[in-house]
Amino acid sequence: MNDKALKEIIITNVTTFFFFWIIIFFAGADKPPPIGFLWIVLLVALLDVAQFFYLKRFLPKLHQKTKGLFFINLLYFLIGGIFVSILTILIRPNLLSIGFLNTLFWVASIIIASLINAVCFYIFNKILFTIFQKRIERSTL
Repeated sequence: MNDKALKEIIITNVTTFFFFWIIIFFAGADKPPPIGFLWIVLLVALLDVAQFFYLKRFLPKLHQKTKGLFFINLLYFLIGGIFVSILTILIRPNLLSIGFLNTLFWVASIIIASLINAVCFYIFNKILFTIFQKRIERSTL
């Protein structure tokens, strides 16, 4: 895989990820969104930076068809979901005051969303990789 295609796939990923999640969160926010919505934008931007660095390692493994990559990807996103849920609780300790079951639901919701995102991420990158691979093959003819 050449560097140009790698960069294009990464840019497509991080741009799509950022705007997709901001639109999802905006759709669920009050209108107009409260000032605290900026924390959501910051969190998505930080996750986008993490995804940028992850893609640099993930895409070559996808190209090499590394065995078990789907499950490795799920594991990384699971760890990310756990990290984000713990981070939100540390930033807002009053989340613990809503009760153990509600806090558990909060953590589970973030982890489940993370795992769904992992599956979508993998499929999205397989599709992008196929599109860019065909474009590279046509340009070398």
